[in-house]
Amino acid sequence: MLKVFFLRHRRMISISMATLFSLFLIAVFNRKVNGVDMVPISPRITQLFEKTKTICVGRFLIDIPQGAEVVYGPTSLPWPITAYPGKGDSIDAVIAERLGELEAEKAWASGPLIESDSSVGKMINGGMPNQKIVFGVSKGSSRIYRIDSYIKVNGDLFIQQADPISSEKDLAVKELNAIAASLRSRGELEIPRQPGVCIEAGFVSDPNISDYEALNIGIRLVAYPDVHLSLSVTKKDILVESDALEPRLKQAEEIASHSGNTAWYSHIKTLRRGRRQIGKWYGFEMLARKPAQAEEGESHEFVFVSQGEPKNSLLPVLEIEFHTGVKENRIGGTKPSVSDDEAVAIWDKLTASIRVRPTDGQ
Repeated sequence: MLKVFFLRHRRMISISMATLFSLFLIAVFNRKVNGVDMVPISPRITQLFEKTKTICVGRFLIDIPQGAEVVYGPTSLPWPITAYPGKGDSIDAVIAERLGELEAEKAWASGPLIESDSSVGKMINGGMPNQKIVFGVSKGSSRIYRIDSYIKVNGDLFIQQADPISSEKDLAVKELNAIAASLRSRGELEIPRQPGVCIEAGFVSDPNISDYEALNIGIRLVAYPDVHLSLSVTKKDILVESDALEPRLKQAEEIASHSGNTAWYSHIKTLRRGRRQIGKWYGFEMLARKPAQAEEGESHEFVFVSQGEPKNSLLPVLEIEFHTGVKENRIGGTKPSVSDDEAVAIWDKLTASIRVRPTDGQ
């Protein structure tokens, strides 16, 4: 798994404070912005995008170079669900391993989880064939369930994990069963026509059971292996002001005020900064090249954030990050393989292709 893409909490997708700190100082020390929307595309980048493939993530599409590698990050609908492509036949062994952990968890349980009607330690049939549900105890609290739903779909295995309080156990099981009933296998390049959500190796036809959806993918350009892009879409039921990039940059001001590295930050080069529209998303982007420092080489760091619209599956919070100079999941681990203009051109090509997946009747 590419850690650079997915160092995020299950229910809170956020840009790292280090990134925000850098971007704030970029804004402070570099106020001149390239006013050109699209930079000239070099022959290398033209060749990179001669052949592309379309990837479905959530309810959206993105066009990427044919040879690019896609890495799937955390997915929640509304509970986290993980795909294990080709591992469907291992479902019994995986469940047996989980059952072997339950005795220790029983000793950890407390409160409502040790009462006579507790389900801890039990396994039941799910709402679908080839689905089993196992009840354990959350590692986060001895009073909260950990409920695992194991689903075999064709040759693939999917595991969805809920951690409800005791009074919401039955609701969680209902949600897990609803996802299992809506889930089918999907090839990487299959673009479904019906409403629903694309996940790794699968497709969930619209369950309409939650106001929360979160999906993440990372894209690595095999032709330029130090170039990585990550994309996150998060449907929420309320507008969260702190999702916006600009307030987070202001938050980083407190850190910047205590910094003694103003000389280094003054050499950060802003390539573009300001408001931007991607599809129907209105947001803010910051594109910069950071110079080398003691423990990190130079690199490009681009970010776009749009708050989207609450309760709108087709206009969720959108966060995109782009880095060059990545080696072994470490930013600045190698020299960027692309120039400033090439980095911006790649960013523009990828981000401009993000769009809602068309469905029948749309």
